[in-house]
Amino acid sequence: MKPYVLFLTLVFAAFFLAGIVAPPPVRKAAASAVQLVADSYRGVAGGTLFFYVLFSNVMVSILILVTGVLVGIIPILSVGSKGFFLGAAFRQAAETAGYAKAVWKILPHGVFEIPAILLAASYGLWLGVMVLRRWRGGGDTLLRYHVAHAFRRYLAVVFPLLVIAASIETALILYS
Repeated sequence: MKPYVLFLTLVFAAFFLAGIVAPPPVRKAAASAVQLVADSYRGVAGGTLFFYVLFSNVMVSILILVTGVLVGIIPILSVGSKGFFLGAAFRQAAETAGYAKAVWKILPHGVFEIPAILLAASYGLWLGVMVLRRWRGGGDTLLRYHVAHAFRRYLAVVFPLLVIAASIETALILYS
C-alpha cells in the first residue's frame, strides 16, 4: 500500500500548494465553498452534529474507495480536489486571520481526516490497479476478494480515524 499512499500524498501536496498559489478570485471562490459546507454544520446539536460529520466523511471515503475500481481515476481526482480546496481555504484564512490561526483551522483535518481519506483513496487506487491487471490478463484473484480486503482494512484503520476526526471537528464547531 505504501506506493499508493505516497503517490496520493504527493498529489494532495501538489494540489494543496496549487490552492495556496491560486489567483485571489479562485482562492476566494474555493474558500467560500469550504465555508458554505462549514456553515451548514452551525446550529446543529452536538450528538447530531457528530453523526452528521461522521456520516458525511464515511460516505465520501467509501465512495472514493469503491469508485477506485474505475481504474483509480476518482480517488486521484478526489484527493487532488480536497488538497486544492484545503490549500485555498488555508491561504484565505492566513490572509485574514494570520498563519497561526490558519494552521489551527486545518490542523484537525490534517491529523486524522486527511490521512483517513488518503488511505481510503489508496485502497481505491489499488483496486483500480487490480482491475487493470485483470484486464491485461494478469492476476488470478477475483476482484471481490480485493474489495473485501479493502473494506476490512477500511473498517480496521480508516473508520476509527474518521470517528476521531468527527469528534474533533464537532468539538471545534461547537466551541468556536
